[in-house]
Amino acid sequence: MIYYVDANFAGNTGTGSKECPFKTISEAAKVAVAGDEVLVAPGVYREYVDPVNAGREDARITYRSVEPLKAVI
Repeated sequence: MIYYVDANFAGNTGTGSKECPFKTISEAAKVAVAGDEVLVAPGVYREYVDPVNAGREDARITYRSVEPLKAVI
């Protein structure tokens, strides 16, 4: 599954979809499981991220900036 995060999303709550992203990386970290990918839009994210679930050696949880070096935590 791919989850999307955008700190600049205008909605109050997001579902993690491309059309309705989470506002924080922490929200995505609560639902992401082994093999998932979290795509983070450019912006500044002032938060502590503590993933609830762990990935596996063969199925990691990947957190990636949509634009390299544009998402700052």
